[in-house]
Amino acid sequence: MTENPAANPEEPGTPDYDSPWKEAIDAWLPPFMALFFPTVHALIDWDRPYEFLDAELQRITGDSTIGRRYADRLVKVYSREGLEVWLLLHIEIQGQAEAGFPERMFQYWYRIYDRFGGIETISLALLTNDRADGETTEYRRERDGCGVRFRFRVHTLLSWDEADLAKRAADNPFAVVALAQLAAHRRSSNPERKARKGEIIALLYRYRYGRDDAIKLLRFIDWLIRLPRGLELALRQELAELEEQTKMSYVTSWERFAREEGLEQGRREGWQAGRQEGWQAGQQEGWQAGQQEGEAKALLRLLQAKFGPPTPDLVARVQAGEPDQIEAWLTRILTADSPHEVFDTH
Repeated sequence: MTENPAANPEEPGTPDYDSPWKEAIDAWLPPFMALFFPTVHALIDWDRPYEFLDAELQRITGDSTIGRRYADRLVKVYSREGLEVWLLLHIEIQGQAEAGFPERMFQYWYRIYDRFGGIETISLALLTNDRADGETTEYRRERDGCGVRFRFRVHTLLSWDEADLAKRAADNPFAVVALAQLAAHRRSSNPERKARKGEIIALLYRYRYGRDDAIKLLRFIDWLIRLPRGLELALRQELAELEEQTKMSYVTSWERFAREEGLEQGRREGWQAGRQEGWQAGQQEGWQAGQQEGEAKALLRLLQAKFGPPTPDLVARVQAGEPDQIEAWLTRILTADSPHEVFDTH
């Protein structure tokens, strides 16, 4: 299942934590708030649509004076009294909070106040690999009785008991997200990481998650918890047995989703290439080339997902394959137990 960028196929790569966290918050904002900031969650009217304010967030964080981007989200919600409120969510992912963290939170808040007319804003921070002194943190800058004090809510992932999170995963997908992040941060051997990854994925089957949520969570778990090729293959076999027992095919659905995503990307690239080369012949050739390239990318993605990083020979074979060959390989990989079964016609 792992898309492993490492040069050595036996060693897992270093995962990018920020991107999957942003995707997870976009997918499960109410569960995120309920798990980490329940008192604020209770103030919000979740029956009304909420809106992610990407353009507004870029205006307050897009310059160099604040520093590197974090897993930040700015969301417009409504209180139960009907008041428009902006939630500023700041997630410290990579490690311990930096020394300027409280000041950065104040800068975010002030820029919203200054640029958007004093909109009611609730500032919230989640630390995934550090501890806080309490439920609120303060930024203070004073001299001779003059200055400013800014308080914001902060929650630490390390404060959670993992057994409690596993129970909460029954009805809150963000508990699964939290468990995966804790496992990713933990210093442990590869066999221990494999066992923990399997335990977290098994929660999806135990609590019978819906297909869409399960696929998104599988992507998140797989993104964060990387394993060497041999252990990934062993875990896949264990999950195949679990799927047979539970009659639930999350992993198969995830692989099919990856294939469809690759095909769609190929179609888009082909359409764009076709526009550049001409409205008629160039467009058709570009579309066909893009579709073929997309199918090849999808096949390589599935090979890596099922069997680990493909060998250079297999990569070259896929890239040189004819459209009919690639289509046949895509069909075989859904039931194959090894790369040999995908490419062997006998």
